This record gives sequence, C-alpha cells and structure tokens, in this order.
Amino acid sequence: MKYEAEESIEYESTSRRTYEYLIIDDAGTAYTNIAKTVHTDTVEELKAYIKAKKYFWNYDNNEVDTNVEKMKFEDIAYSGYFGRIEKAGYTVYSCVNDESTEFYKYNLVYKLVSNTYEYASVNIAIRSSFLFLAMFIYIIISIGHKKGEEAIYLNSLDNIPLEIVGTVALILIGIEALFLFGGMSIGIDYTSISSRMIDTIISLCFVLGIVMYITITITGVTIVRRIKAKVFWKNTLIYKFAKWIKRSTSNMLTDINTTGKLIVIFGAFYIIQLVLTIKFITDGAIYIFWLIAVWGVTLKMLIDRLNKTKKIKEKIKNMYDGNKDSQPLNEEEYRGESKEVAHWLNDISGGLTNAIEEAMKSERLKTELITNVSHDIKTPLTSIINYVDLMKQENIENEKVKEYLEILDNKSQRLKKLTEDLVEASKASSGNIKLNIEKLNVKELIKQVRGEFEDKFEQRRLEIIENLPDTEVYIKADSRYMFRVMENMYVNISKYALENSRVYVDVKKENDIVKIELKNISKDKLNISVDELMQRFVRGDSARTTEGSGLGISIAKSLTTLQKGKFNIYLDGDLFKVVIQFKVVNGDGEF
Repeated sequence: MKYEAEESIEYESTSRRTYEYLIIDDAGTAYTNIAKTVHTDTVEELKAYIKAKKYFWNYDNNEVDTNVEKMKFEDIAYSGYFGRIEKAGYTVYSCVNDESTEFYKYNLVYKLVSNTYEYASVNIAIRSSFLFLAMFIYIIISIGHKKGEEAIYLNSLDNIPLEIVGTVALILIGIEALFLFGGMSIGIDYTSISSRMIDTIISLCFVLGIVMYITITITGVTIVRRIKAKVFWKNTLIYKFAKWIKRSTSNMLTDINTTGKLIVIFGAFYIIQLVLTIKFITDGAIYIFWLIAVWGVTLKMLIDRLNKTKKIKEKIKNMYDGNKDSQPLNEEEYRGESKEVAHWLNDISGGLTNAIEEAMKSERLKTELITNVSHDIKTPLTSIINYVDLMKQENIENEKVKEYLEILDNKSQRLKKLTEDLVEASKASSGNIKLNIEKLNVKELIKQVRGEFEDKFEQRRLEIIENLPDTEVYIKADSRYMFRVMENMYVNISKYALENSRVYVDVKKENDIVKIELKNISKDKLNISVDELMQRFVRGDSARTTEGSGLGISIAKSLTTLQKGKFNIYLDGDLFKVVIQFKVVNGDGEF
C-alpha cells in the first residue's frame, strides 16, 4: 500500500496516551493519537515509534506483527474483532505506552480471543449447570442425616432462633458486598494504580468472595436442616413469643371455670368479628379475607377439640370392653380440664390393666395349684380303685364287707370324677385348651346326646320334647367339647329335673344366630340367683343330697365362651332354662 505525504496524517488530540495507535484507512488517510514531533511527522516514523515500544501489535499487508503472547495471527484468526479489522482492509499499528500498566494488554488479549472460545464457554456452562444441580440435590437430601440412620440431627447452630441467624448472615453479606462492589461504585481509576495494588485488590476480593460463600452456605444448610427436622417454625422468636402468649393465656384461663372460659372465648371472638365486619364495610373488601381467616381458625379449633374428645371416647370404650392393650392418651395434646380427664383416664386404665394382670396371675396360680393337687390325688386314688376292684374279685362271704366295698367303689369313682372335673374346669376357665374348630351339625349333636341319656331319663320318667328345624343347621365348634357342654346340661337335667315332667329341647335359627334352648322344671325350690349358680362348686340343692361336683354349669359356660359362643341361664320360679348361642355357618363353611 502506498501513502500520501505528511498532510494525509490527522493527529487526534487526547490527554490519554497510555494506549497509542496508528490507523490507515483504504483511502490512505492516517489517524493517530501520537503527539506530532520532528520524529513523528511521517507515517514511517510513526510506525518506527510504535514498533520501538515494549508491547505492540501491528497489522499490515494482511500480516500480523506483534511481541505480545497470545495475540499472533494463529491465536486471533477467528476472533470477531480481528475479522472486522481484516474485512475493513485497514492498516493498524498499536502499542501500550506506559510499561507499568499491563491492564490494557490483558484486556486487549481478552477481547481479541474471547469470541474464539465462546462456544466452548457455553458448553462448559451447560455441563457445569447440570453438575451443580446434581450436587445441589444430593447436598439437600444428605443434609442432617447420619450414615445408616433415618433421623435428622441438629447441631447447636440449628437451635439458635432463625431471626438471629438470618440477621447476622445479612450483616456479614452486606459488609462483604460493600468491600467487593464499593470500589466500583466510587469510581476507582484502576489505570492510575500499580499492578501490585491490583493483585492485592483481586486477592482481597477473592478472600471476601470465599467468606461470602461460606456465610451463605452455612445459612442455607441450617435452614434446610430445620425444614427437614420440622422445626423451622418452632426455632423462631415469633413462635416462642406466640407460645408464651398462648401459655400465659392458658394459665390465666385455668383458674376460670368452664362457663367463664366459654364467655371469655366467645367474647373475644365476637369482638374480633365485629371489628373486622366494620372494617369490611368502611375500608373495603380486603377485610373479607381476614373474616374468612378468623372463621377458618375457629373451625380448626372446633375440629381439634372434637378429635380430642373422640380419642377420650374411644379410650373409655376400650376400657369398657376390657381392652387392656389400648394406647394411653397423649396428655400433651390436651389443655385445662381435658388434660385432667386424659390424666385420670390413663391412671384408671393403668390401674385396670394391673388389676387384670394380677387377676390373670392369680387365676394361673389357682390353675397350677388345682392341677398339681388333682395329680397328687389321682395317683393314690387310682391305687385305691384298683385294690377295690381286686377285693371285689375275691370270694367274700361277709355281706357287710361286700356293702363296704360297694360304698368304697362308688365314693372312689365319685372322687375320680370330681378330680377330672376340677382339672377340666380349671383348664376351661383359663383357656388352656387346644380347640379343633370345625363345621358341626347341631341336629346330629342333639340326637347323639339324647341317645346317651335316654335310659337315665326313662328311669326318672322324664319326657323329652324336641323342636328341631327341618333343615340342617351348622355351627363352628369343637365337636368333642361341644358334646361335653351338652352332656353337662343333660346330666344336670337328669339330676335336678322334677320326676314325671317334660324336658323341652328347642333349636331355633334367627337370622345368622342359632339358639339351643333347654327347659325343665326343677324338683327343688330354686332359692339361688343365676350369678351364684354360674359359680364353681355351687349346686341347685342346698342340702347337697345329689351326687355332683357343682362344676358342670361352670365348665359348660367356659367351654362355650372359648368356642366364641354365648351361654346364659334364666330362672323363672321353678323353671330352669339354658340358652346357648352360636353363629350359623352355611353349607360351604362360610359365615
């Protein structure tokens, strides 16, 4: 390229010559901010002046000439800035005049090469964002946990009220931000300070940035941990103050009776409602939301009170049903008189549970005692029975001795039956019996028992009148123990029914219940209550003239109850009536 004479040079007046240049356009006109002297009044002298500097960058005849690293042609060929210079066809000579200031050199390098790595920067930013998001989610999930444990653990920082932690964090972040960005806001001229000072400022900013990062991280971690442990609201001064107000109000209301409390609560609700209504009428519709909020809070309080009352009702029902495994009421959920009621119910329930356990323990001890004593009696009794049998086989001519042997035989057999009944009654009352529950035909059961007792009934001239349904009726029971129940009832009838009378046996099916009713007229006056008759060792004849242990009815009732049936006795004058109930089972064995 050829240049015109000196008059084609236009000198620009500027007071800032840290960065100096010479630009020649395609018309040959040269522009420069280098001061005109006897040594810079030609284009060639200007070029020589620039090339003599420590840092220069020149573009002439489509070639780059520079002594600055990272600014050679192969480094900036794809830079947007260089592309515009190349397209314009200009000749550019530039240099940094002040050797102590390297800021412009690095800034120029950054601007020239930034476009080259633009795509790579975007790619790295996307990948970094995904990596940051994954790390963020992992940290959020893992905060507060210990290896192999589900609970959330809090430290001493988490117990500090959130307002205090937040205030301290904001103050620290504000101070750090002031140092970081304050210099920019007051307009520091970084071109007028040394590179060492710039390095110091950068180092200080780096340290402050780390401190700010740590502050934000610690604050965020304690917030997340509080949320996961569900104490975010509880560890605030507002919550503590509200709780104090509530506790103070509750303590104040404790000394007031129920009627007074209702008056105070209703009065406060009425005043709030009245004020909000007036505000709604005078100041606008915004107060309708406050009215809705008040009603919502009131509704929630009523629902909470109803739920607590329901828990008290369920507790009372469990106590009534004898459910000793029911959970105690949480007394912390209640306030005032309700809390006292919950405390009393827990005490009563605990006392009942202890009493039941003591009763069961006593019953077990009785059962063990009866079993052991019966076993000890049974061994010598068996020997007595055997020897009596042997003596009866001897040819004894003395009639008196034969009579004595007969008495011994009867009494020993009676004692044997008594010990067997005693053991069975003990097992039945304690539930220490293994049941084989199966589908049982009630009509067949009645027929089998009747066949066993026909002879005894005929001896006492008792007429059995049975009323059985036309269809088969089934129940779920143990056939062996159910036979024993009916056997005991028939034995009772054969002993205590009035001779030359009728005995009624009815089987009735009512909905899903089958009833077995046995009725007879007692030969003796029934001067005893049903409750007494249900007890062990109690018989209908107070004179005890009949043989029996007084355990038949008790055993029958216990065995019926064990098989999930019901056993009841009714006395009406001399009429003795037994009603046994079970659920009906259909043909395929289902209820």
